[in-house]
Amino acid sequence: MQNIDKTETTYTPRRRMMWIGLGAVVILVVGAWIWFSTQHIARPKAKAKEEAPMSSMSDMASMSSMSSKPSPANDDAMDSTPSNAGVQVELGPDDLKKAQIQTAHVDMQETASTLRVPGVVNVDEYKEVHVTPLVGGVVRQVPVVLGDHVRRGQPMAVIFSSDLAEAETEYLAMMAALEADHKKLLRTENLVKLGAASQQEEEEVTADHLAHEAHVRAALEKLHLLGASDRQIAALKQAEQIDANLSVPAPINGIVLTRTANLGLVTNMAQELFTVADLSTVWVMASINEKDFSTIHVGTTAEVTAPAYPGRVWKGRVVYIQPQVDPSTRTAQARIEVANPDESLRLAMYVDVTFMSAGGKGLTVPDSAVQDIGEKRYVFLPVSDSEGSFAVRQVKLGPVSNGFYPVLDGLKLNDEVVKEGSFILKAEAIRQHPEL
Repeated sequence: MQNIDKTETTYTPRRRMMWIGLGAVVILVVGAWIWFSTQHIARPKAKAKEEAPMSSMSDMASMSSMSSKPSPANDDAMDSTPSNAGVQVELGPDDLKKAQIQTAHVDMQETASTLRVPGVVNVDEYKEVHVTPLVGGVVRQVPVVLGDHVRRGQPMAVIFSSDLAEAETEYLAMMAALEADHKKLLRTENLVKLGAASQQEEEEVTADHLAHEAHVRAALEKLHLLGASDRQIAALKQAEQIDANLSVPAPINGIVLTRTANLGLVTNMAQELFTVADLSTVWVMASINEKDFSTIHVGTTAEVTAPAYPGRVWKGRVVYIQPQVDPSTRTAQARIEVANPDESLRLAMYVDVTFMSAGGKGLTVPDSAVQDIGEKRYVFLPVSDSEGSFAVRQVKLGPVSNGFYPVLDGLKLNDEVVKEGSFILKAEAIRQHPEL
């Protein structure tokens, strides 16, 4: 029994050491396997990093070798938009169905050049009259007020004038003298026939008669110059009929814009009493920038719109362009003549003026296909053989006309662009590519 116990006591430490060694081996094996796995995964990445400079160097070499060769025509679109080349928008099947995408092709068609500038409504200065009296005097009546529409010849004011009274008195005196000379001439002619008067006396009387006729005509013209009407002169037969009240008539059909005449005002021939303007035609003055002088000329058609009347358009044409440029703004004033029969365009009203001039044939794209992101404009082109993928293309365009933009850069003939649903693609482009 004692031998058995000693044997068991001897083998117990050996077994312990054996298990400890076996555990260490297992730990070493597991650690080596983990290390090997890690190195195996990292090695391709390092290899890719090592190969990247070599591939870029080879690309540079290939590009330098190709620089002497002409680039193919298909590279034009990529060259024109290097900033966003390769950018695409992805739509899932459900989103693609909701977007209801419709496309159109870049086409070659006639383009019209348009230019939009601000303008101001002015009176047609050829149809504006400043009314002044033909005589000095005191204003007795003013039957019109500001804003009244007047007809040509309609009385606008009545002035009591001593000058008119003197002219009428002089006219009556000349008429009386002429009548007396006429009777004297008739008597002299009868006396000459009877031999009671000489031929010389008849000639002297005839000369006096002609002189008085001239005086009467002069007095009559003076009355006309003072503004007396033919009816008023015809009614002037004797001194009791002298009327010193002079009517100031409206010179044209129009509207009263200003009025300074009031009852009791002492006026003279140089004082303006009213301003009458015909607003059936107005001038719209638009400022044309120096760089646009080549596109705007006399005869260019224009469309006028006003914020006060949404959807309404007035047609007009350029009738005059200032020959000088404003040195502070580098602009020249263009005058557009616009019909205004209902006088809805009011003086000093701000309006928008769109000039239209014919252009040549060029590439065009529908305006619904163009989306603005920041200060740039983009279109979306379906990617062939990849449903739901759309290339984002930056473009340069001219002013829109009749629903189309003229293409200046970024697109080629027959390029397919998204016409309907481009707004959804714009939202997705901003979400997927915030750098845009």
